Amino acid sequence: MSKEEKASMRKNLPNKGFFVSAIEDLLGDISPRSLAIVEARFGIGGERPKTLEEIGKFYQITRERVRQVVVSVMGFLSHQSTRPVFEEAASRVRVLLEKNDGIVKSEILLETLASGSAAEHGALLAFLASFSFLEESKETRECETVFFLKGFSFDDWKKVKNEAKEILESAGTTLDENVLYRLFKEKNKMIEKEKFFHFLSVSKEIRPNVFGKWGLSNWSDIKPRGTREKAHLILKMTKKPLHFREISLLIDTYGLQGAKKKKSHPQTVHNELIKDERFILVGRGIYALAEWGYTRGTVKEVLEDIFKHSEKPLSREEVLVEILKIRQVKKSTVIINLNTFFHRVDKDMYTLKK
Repeated sequence: MSKEEKASMRKNLPNKGFFVSAIEDLLGDISPRSLAIVEARFGIGGERPKTLEEIGKFYQITRERVRQVVVSVMGFLSHQSTRPVFEEAASRVRVLLEKNDGIVKSEILLETLASGSAAEHGALLAFLASFSFLEESKETRECETVFFLKGFSFDDWKKVKNEAKEILESAGTTLDENVLYRLFKEKNKMIEKEKFFHFLSVSKEIRPNVFGKWGLSNWSDIKPRGTREKAHLILKMTKKPLHFREISLLIDTYGLQGAKKKKSHPQTVHNELIKDERFILVGRGIYALAEWGYTRGTVKEVLEDIFKHSEKPLSREEVLVEILKIRQVKKSTVIINLNTFFHRVDKDMYTLKK
């Protein structure tokens, strides 16, 4: 394929944006073969980036030769740094890094600047490999894969992250961002709130959940895995009893389905919760958390417990007030149980049968 034909193909790329156009401009003098290798390596044509081995097999050259071609083209690209279009590409990346206090997750940088285009994504990757002011760090136990400005202090980052981790471990529960930062600032007054959360945003050990509460990544309230953990988080955050169909809907609404994004099934939610002692069935299909003070048992058994803890007979209205604190039940159901299983000592007063 000739250089002119390849240029024509690139002009017809869908969703062609700034970075694709900039690459075309800056690499216009590169040989068609070298340009095609670089496009394949970074996915500039809109396809997935190819491995050195895949490209080598296609062109019947060694992996090392492919690597040499890519390095050579990246060197050529970096030497275009004084050209306005290169400076604009560098500026867009630098500004984003500076807004994030010098560090940002690689996927966030790519999603933000590539505008959802696979071709733009590939072209941006090529630019990132040529910028002298930028470095990339692959995923570690503590940190996500990130891009950072040269000179960024990972020692400072780790200090902030570890102090936040100690606060969460001491609290033993998720914290609202304002509470977390307030506790952090009691120890370190020099870090502003925005910078504090920019640093935490690249941590693998500390994350916010879908409700914006911060905690340790391995906590079920941050990353719930099974149906029961997801339902527990939903109830804990909404702070009220919910029907199992509503719980199922909220699991999907908040994106808790998991990596495969399979739709939650209400009956599965019901079947899982009814077997778990952390959940109490307080009405027809309505669940609450046992930690809220709700108790198991039939309406009759709950009423018996209320009377056992009362030192005197209770009026019907008093009974209704007490039972509705721990069970969602119809008034008529309570009255039927009172008249059937309990002793009426006055016109509207009840107690346990002897």
